[in-house]
Amino acid sequence: MSSKPAIICVVGSLNVDLVTRTSRVPVAGETLTTESFDIGFGGKGANQAVACARLSRTEKQAANGVSSDVEVRMVGAVGEDEFAGGFLENLKKDGLNTERIQVLPGKKTGVAVIIVETQTGENRIMFCPGANYDVPVTDLVDGDSSVALFQLELPMAVACTSIVLHNMKVARDKGVETIINPAPAIPLPDEAYLGLGHLIVNETEASILSGIENPTSWDTVAAVFVSRGVKNVIITLGGDGVYYQTEKRQSASLPGILIPARKVKVVDTTAAGDTFVGAYSVAVARWKTMSHGADFNLETAINYANRAASMTVQKKGAQSSIPWVDEVPE
Repeated sequence: MSSKPAIICVVGSLNVDLVTRTSRVPVAGETLTTESFDIGFGGKGANQAVACARLSRTEKQAANGVSSDVEVRMVGAVGEDEFAGGFLENLKKDGLNTERIQVLPGKKTGVAVIIVETQTGENRIMFCPGANYDVPVTDLVDGDSSVALFQLELPMAVACTSIVLHNMKVARDKGVETIINPAPAIPLPDEAYLGLGHLIVNETEASILSGIENPTSWDTVAAVFVSRGVKNVIITLGGDGVYYQTEKRQSASLPGILIPARKVKVVDTTAAGDTFVGAYSVAVARWKTMSHGADFNLETAINYANRAASMTVQKKGAQSSIPWVDEVPE
């Protein structure tokens, strides 16, 4: 085993979650008494960074400051407000390196207002970006990183191109394995896909980004992404499992593969996708650092990510529901 840790650089959002749980979502003009209200920490970037950290160490290792074979660096911004200190401390407790998180004077930390429908476990989210939209347009990915992980909760429109796409190119130019979970989904230019190692999308995101409405074949959707230059396409399908296709399989005219989901009782789907992405990223980082040229075992990585996500949906909350590595079933 290599003595050098695998380094995951997560460039993304940090939000405070204001979570309301209700038996059903109110209709227009209706007021409901809710079941509960909680304040927690989230943001797709921070959630995925926490997932990377927890799924590469035990809670005891993190509490005792024991180093793991995976270092997770969170890159982003919070505001100079009442939320920032607790947020950064919470990330450190999970074992993250927070040195690249900026505290921006005069700004507010991003906030996500989340409504969880307890009858179904489904959630609805309203996002106020705050400091996330003031992340400066600079090179944010270190050259010693094994993996660079991106989402789209940093600025959209012009800044999406300048921050996310700029740093995806920086990562690729530095030989860093690049993963993007393009959520919330917006159409991306072709340059975003060229040479992209790993694209992780759900059904809705796959449809929006591929331009195929109501797809009847995931092979057809995956072919669009592969033709744009993506090496590995992963489409999460909720209770139906996870579909994947690779550049190599498609070039050999082989269909994609569907891996069934684990059947569990769903309590809250918040952060389930982020847990999947984090677990998958850990697998990629370890492969990048320790494989010595061996092929990446995509199916093994997806199965592990599936198991991790199945634990998240059985608990309430965002980051609080993400399991530690020893809590994931074999």
